[in-house]
Amino acid sequence: MARLSLYRKWRPQEFDDVGGQEHIIKTLQNAISTGRIAHAYLFAGPRGTGKTTTARLLAKALNCVEGPTPNPCDRCENCIAIKEGRSLDVFEIDGASNRGIDEIRELRETVRFKATQGRYKVYIIDEVHMLTTEAFNALLKTLEEPPESVLFIFATTEPQKIPATILSRCQRFTFRRIPSDIIVNRLTEVSEKEGVEVEAGALRLIAETAQGGMRDALSLLDQAIAFSEATVTTKIVEEMLGLTDASVLRKLFAVLAKRELAEGLALIQSAINEGKDLMYFMESALQVARTLLIVKADKEAPLQSGEILLSMERDESLSLANSLENRFLVRTIEVLAEAIQKGKQTADPELFFEIALVKLVEEKVVESTTTIDNVALEDLNKKLNEQKKKLQEMEMQLKEGALQATENPDIATFWQEILLQLKSKKETLEFWAFLNVAEPIALQGQDLYITFPEAYEFHRANVENEKNKRLIESQLEMLTGRTIRLRIDENPDDRKDPNFLAKTQEVFGGTIIKPE
Repeated sequence: MARLSLYRKWRPQEFDDVGGQEHIIKTLQNAISTGRIAHAYLFAGPRGTGKTTTARLLAKALNCVEGPTPNPCDRCENCIAIKEGRSLDVFEIDGASNRGIDEIRELRETVRFKATQGRYKVYIIDEVHMLTTEAFNALLKTLEEPPESVLFIFATTEPQKIPATILSRCQRFTFRRIPSDIIVNRLTEVSEKEGVEVEAGALRLIAETAQGGMRDALSLLDQAIAFSEATVTTKIVEEMLGLTDASVLRKLFAVLAKRELAEGLALIQSAINEGKDLMYFMESALQVARTLLIVKADKEAPLQSGEILLSMERDESLSLANSLENRFLVRTIEVLAEAIQKGKQTADPELFFEIALVKLVEEKVVESTTTIDNVALEDLNKKLNEQKKKLQEMEMQLKEGALQATENPDIATFWQEILLQLKSKKETLEFWAFLNVAEPIALQGQDLYITFPEAYEFHRANVENEKNKRLIESQLEMLTGRTIRLRIDENPDDRKDPNFLAKTQEVFGGTIIKPE
């Protein structure tokens, strides 16, 4: 016999075992006790939150030999048959694969017959929103005037797709996402019964990844047990899911504290190379920022998810929190939330993560200037004036065509000034993010030769994109007052005058030596 997965093996068999839905369980138990049973229920909510399980428990409570009872015995033949999925009175129908009018007409024919073993015939239709309009219309009459011994339970993750005529004939219960603490307690209980040792941090990470779904959490625990050789550790869960570990998150916030943009971009690239999930990286960073903000506000506040992800002691997390201003932590949450939203709309969220990092580093620079003393402020103004003067001189040289030599000795300075101007404007900040990692080679007339390190293939591809390239060249022309053509990963020597050696001999004399 095939092994049962954990979520099937440990499916709740009593109302009290359904976690996180106390408001629903209490209402149903009271209805059973008082005999106020509706003929149709709608269970709506996210996946894995107990909708189908609760429907089965309700069917068991109504057909138990000791019932109807809010606490079915789970020992009689009716309870066991429902538990094992072989009851002749409980029908579980998949709305996605039985969505047509013919299937509903067949259901209407069977509704007329009385229950075989128990008191009620219970029809559980999962993903009911998948039924066609014709099928809903065919169901409507039966739902409006069903036999007394028939009960309909509809389960769905998208109640907004169900016609109002159906909704109005059902008692609706909305299932909530299950809190992480409840999921962790359940995972702890299951792992102990399975005889498996699991670290507390691993359980917490599984619970957070499941996003309120108990079934997803149990499936992830099952996978982690199979993935590990002995103890299920936090590291094993991170590797299994391709998640960003605590050390990378600590490095990211150290980067933000130090305003080291290059180091931050390298950190993102490293995560990509290691196959990490960038969306999870950003979501985890957002949670860490939230936790650091809470720790600063209340030193005795309970541990939050971000702090657990950081695997820090309270003193260590407080030290990191104190290195970042409250306003900056709030800004971090805002910028990352925007990047996450945009990242979900594309298959490659790398660009939005990098732009978010640029914004945060720049934001931090602005905040830092508010705390410097008068002497430092004078030095800063002096340096800015020097840079401005240097930039003006460079612009004059460009307009006069002074930078047209084959080997340009000032190419590095020229390139830095270009980057500086791109960085200073909001509308060109994205181009700066692409070009910042590039290395200038030479400026020959209108041709600007640049190259990209192998680790920055994404940046090179974005600059090579024909549309982006035209926009960048247009911005370069506006900045320099001359036409600039980007030559990417090309050798400037390949574009030299083929008669260069002959012309040189005419001027300087000598002999041209060619290999045999």
